Amino acid sequence: EHSDQRSAISDWYSNSIARILPEYNPVVPYITKRLHQDMTKDDPVGDALASLSKLLKDREEELEAREEKLLSEQKNFERERFAVYGDTHPSDVLHLNVGGTKTAVLRRTLTSVLGSMLASRFSGRWDDSIEKDKDGNFFIDQPFSLFEPMLDYLRNRSNGTELYSLQSPLFEGPQLTHFYRMVEYYGMTHGIFPTHLTLDFGSKEAVEMISPWKANAKEWATFEVSLIGHARSIKSFEVSLGSVQRIQIGWKYGSEGNFSGGNSLGVGDVAATSAIDLSRSCYLFDGTSTSIHGLEHKEGTIVRSEDYGKNWYVDGKLVATASETREDGAVQSFESTHWDPNGWIHMHPVISVKGEVEITSVEFKV
Repeated sequence: EHSDQRSAISDWYSNSIARILPEYNPVVPYITKRLHQDMTKDDPVGDALASLSKLLKDREEELEAREEKLLSEQKNFERERFAVYGDTHPSDVLHLNVGGTKTAVLRRTLTSVLGSMLASRFSGRWDDSIEKDKDGNFFIDQPFSLFEPMLDYLRNRSNGTELYSLQSPLFEGPQLTHFYRMVEYYGMTHGIFPTHLTLDFGSKEAVEMISPWKANAKEWATFEVSLIGHARSIKSFEVSLGSVQRIQIGWKYGSEGNFSGGNSLGVGDVAATSAIDLSRSCYLFDGTSTSIHGLEHKEGTIVRSEDYGKNWYVDGKLVATASETREDGAVQSFESTHWDPNGWIHMHPVISVKGEVEITSVEFKV
C-alpha cells in the first residue's frame, strides 16, 4: 500500500511539472526516478519535495547560464560583423552605375563567388571607399555590354534548377577576349566557367564527392575534370594528393580513352591517354611506360601538368617534358609526332586513383 502511495505521489509531481513547466519535459523521467528513490526514506514527502526543488533549481540555473552564453556569443558576433561589414546585410539592394548604365542587384548575388574581388569589394566592409556617382550609386568602370551578362549569370546561378542547365555567357570575336579579361580581373573565372570532378569509371557507391574539386575513392576509380555549361579548353591543372594507395594523373584525347577494359586500368594505360604514374614511378603514353626515378605519392604531394601535358611537375620539380631541352633528369615524355596541335583543345584532364585527391588549380586556354 505504501509503495502504491509513493508511486502515486511521484507520478503526480512529475505530471505537474510536465504541465506547468513544459520546457522540463526531457528531464521528467529522471525526476520520476529520483522521486521513487526518495519516497523510500523515512520522510518520503519532505525528502521528495526537497529533492525536486533542488533539481528544478539546478536545471533552471543551467538553462539561464546557457541562455546568457548564447546571448553573449550573439552580441560578440554582431559586433564583429559590424566592425567588418558595417550596417550591411546580404539582402541589401545595391544600386550600380556600370559604365554609365544604372542597374540594381542583391549584395548576395554580386558577392556569390567566394574569394573573388567582387565578393571582397562589395562585402560591405569597403562601401564607404568605393567610387560612387553623383547620385550615390556604386560606380563600376566596365562596359555594361560585358558586365550585364556576367551579372545575369550570377542571378541565374542563385536561382538555378536541375531542370534547366546554366550556360556561361557567350561572345564572339574581340568581345570574347575582353570578357575573359574582365572575368579574370575580378577573380570570377571559376565562378563563371565552372569545372567539376565527374566519375568516368568506377563504383558510385565507393566514391565520396567531398566538393566539386575533391573526391575520395575507396576503390579504384577514374575521374574527368568536366566543363560545366561552357566549352573552354583546360590548358593546365594542378592536383593535391591526400592519402592515396595508387594514383595516375593525366589527359585523354577527345571522346577516346576507354577505361572499362579492366578494373586495374587507368589514365595512361589505355589508348589516347597519357599520365604520370606516381605509384609505379613512370610516365605513361598509350600504355607504354618510361621510368622516372624517385616519384612518390605522399600525402600533400602537388602534381602540376602544363600546356596540355607537355610539361609535368611534382612538388615544383620538372620530371617530364616534351621539350628537347631537358632539365635535371627530366624524362622525354613523348615525341612531338604524338601530338596534333589542332587537337589539343579537345584534351581533358583525367585522374585515376584509389584514395583522396583535390584539384587545386585549373587554367584555361585564352
